[in-house]
Amino acid sequence: MYKSICFMILISISFVVGCSDSTNYDHDDVVAVVRGEEITVGYIRFFSEVKDEDLPEAVDYYVRETLVIQEAKDMGIDVSEGAEEAVEFFGQYPSEDVDTERGKEIRSFADDQAEKFGMEPEEFHEEYTRRSYERSEYQNQFFKEHLGEPETEKEAKEMDEKAEQLINELLKKHEDEIEIIIKKSQ
Repeated sequence: MYKSICFMILISISFVVGCSDSTNYDHDDVVAVVRGEEITVGYIRFFSEVKDEDLPEAVDYYVRETLVIQEAKDMGIDVSEGAEEAVEFFGQYPSEDVDTERGKEIRSFADDQAEKFGMEPEEFHEEYTRRSYERSEYQNQFFKEHLGEPETEKEAKEMDEKAEQLINELLKKHEDEIEIIIKKSQ
C-alpha cells in the first residue's frame, strides 16, 4: 500500500511540474554526469514539462535521484518484476470514455509528451509508467533498506530528514564523480 501511494504521488507531481514549449535546449543536451551516467534534457523532459528557466533546479533533483538509484542498483536491488505489474495496473492510457479530471490530465500529459518524443500517446504512457515506477521503487527500496518503514506520521517526517542526510552524504562521497553542466544562477 505504502509503495502504491508513493508511486501515485510521484506520477501526480510529475504531471504538474510546470508547462512550457520553450526549446532553448535539445533533448540530447547533457546537463549532468553522475558516476559516468549522463543525464540529458530529454531524460528530464520525459518525466515533466519543465520550463527552461527551471531546468537547473530540475537538474539538481535528477542528480540526487540518479545517485540514489545507482546506489540501490549497487546494492543488488531489482525492481523489474514490479515494473511490469505497475504497467499492467497503471499503464493503460485512459480512453475518451474516461471523463474524469484524472483521466483528462493523463491524456493531456501523455498526448503532449508523446508528440515531443515522436511516440504514440499509448506508447508514451506505458513507457512513462514503467520508468516512473522503476525510479520510484529503486528509491523506496534504497531508503527502506537504510531507514526502515515509517509506522506513524511522526516517523515519516523524521525519516524524510534522515533521507535528506543520507543523500547529502552520498553527494559528498561522490562529489568528484558528479559534474553539473547546467547550474543554478547565483
